Amino acid sequence: MRHTPRRRTAPTRRLLLVATIGSLVSCSSSGSGGSPGSGGSTSAGGSPGSGGSPSSAGGSASGGSPGAGGSSTGSGGSMASGGSKGSGGSSSGAGGSVLGSGGSNGSGGASSTASANFTVNVTLSTAIPTVAIVTWSVDVSIDSAVIDFGRDASNFEFQAPVDLSQSGYRTLLLGMKQQTTYSLRITAMGGGKTYVSNTTTVKTGALTNGLLPTFTKMDMDASSLYAGGAFTVNCIGLAGSPGLPGTTSKSVAFILDKDADVVWGLDLTSTAATNCSRARMSYDGQSMYAGNFANAATNGAIYRIGMDGVGTGTTWKLPGRSHDFAVLPNGHIMYFATDNMQANTTPGTEAVFDLDPSSGNSSKIYDEQPDFGTLVASNGSPESHTNHLAFSADLQAITISMLIPSTIAVVSYPGGKLLSTFGGGQTEYSNMAWTWQHGHDVFKDHLWVFNNNMTGNAHVLGFTYNASSKTATQTLDYNPGLQNTTFGDVKELPNGNVFITYSDTGGFHEITKTGTLLRKITTTTAVGYSEHRATLYGPPPPFAKN
Repeated sequence: MRHTPRRRTAPTRRLLLVATIGSLVSCSSSGSGGSPGSGGSTSAGGSPGSGGSPSSAGGSASGGSPGAGGSSTGSGGSMASGGSKGSGGSSSGAGGSVLGSGGSNGSGGASSTASANFTVNVTLSTAIPTVAIVTWSVDVSIDSAVIDFGRDASNFEFQAPVDLSQSGYRTLLLGMKQQTTYSLRITAMGGGKTYVSNTTTVKTGALTNGLLPTFTKMDMDASSLYAGGAFTVNCIGLAGSPGLPGTTSKSVAFILDKDADVVWGLDLTSTAATNCSRARMSYDGQSMYAGNFANAATNGAIYRIGMDGVGTGTTWKLPGRSHDFAVLPNGHIMYFATDNMQANTTPGTEAVFDLDPSSGNSSKIYDEQPDFGTLVASNGSPESHTNHLAFSADLQAITISMLIPSTIAVVSYPGGKLLSTFGGGQTEYSNMAWTWQHGHDVFKDHLWVFNNNMTGNAHVLGFTYNASSKTATQTLDYNPGLQNTTFGDVKELPNGNVFITYSDTGGFHEITKTGTLLRKITTTTAVGYSEHRATLYGPPPPFAKN
């Protein structure tokens, strides 16, 4: 039986006070209302006037008959029908009560919306002016929160998770372009209620002039790119090193966005990571790690600094370490070094170490000597020259590239036992071969290899394999005609595409698994190994699955 709910007087609303960067005080109500009135008319979810609490949060329903706020579940429309970003009980936002329909998240009654006072402060990092630092508080108890931000307040591009254990709920906004205005809004949850702040803005600054070279992109099929182009984490600093063309006076860790614009950059020249060959984010996304090349030296090191770039950072001096390192889900860092702590070019094998950043202690996980000592000694240049290391989430194992024997080894973690051997004189797969390699990506039934081909006419190879029958089939030979004698990387992306780094020439290609070029990015100097990721928050590849 239909009935018409009684009309109630709208409750007293708190004032909304909005300030610019530094002291925003805002008030969120139903997170709805806002744009043209919902609730009242026939568009306001379910049978009119059934269920939900009587009309409030805006007085008489300006969008139609009063209080037609949703079904008995308080559904308010298909998805928070009270407006895309409304601020609750403004004069245009009517229909439904504070707890009922029309909330920004309030469909189906699962999470009702309510009023709260937010105090929000936004500043720019003094070290990286494309990074905004948000601290805030709210006058209700909450158990989770996020910050949505982007260039269009009606269609936010990014979402930053909030760590409530941080003082002032301190949160960094990452991935923003230089000298660009961004809108941001906080959504907090607690006790089954959702609280939404007003929207405020922040304008980013410019990175230091001349800090990084220009990057140029060319798209062949932008619609097929992973995550719309995604973010690329890398560094410059290799140019002029032995075997690498060009010269550079700086080492800089950087992040490119989907448009190949630099959205993060930090000068590493005065740190232990100068002559940088690898930069990548920590597993929790809170820090940037960088490592130096140290190919013919003994000054191997890994450096860490927060993503705001502020402070002096932390350095681990690791004599004998070179080229590369990997991050693990437990927050540890995996790296390789010569046993005698000599240069990477020293005759002999190397070992893999596990660094615990919290204690600064390293422990040996695997030594190449027992499994590959004879093979390495038989080479014309009797060194393994280990140059790349990765963690295979598919295999839960470490994969190691040994250049001179043209071999990739798969080693269990943390057990340190040899599981498989691909390529070289000890390969388990007779038709799987190449001549000198760096980057690679190994899965339980296929792998990708950046084959430097010794002379530098680099090919990216793909293989499927059967671990039981020890058979393999080549699936890809991608050869764009680029010279790349040193470094170079290849990684499979979650959508199946393949991301390739041409370190010598400073180029990035994204291709399909069959070799169709989708995008290429070029620059004017050598780059290191890449980390290509959909978001700058949360776990990095290969742990992120989307």
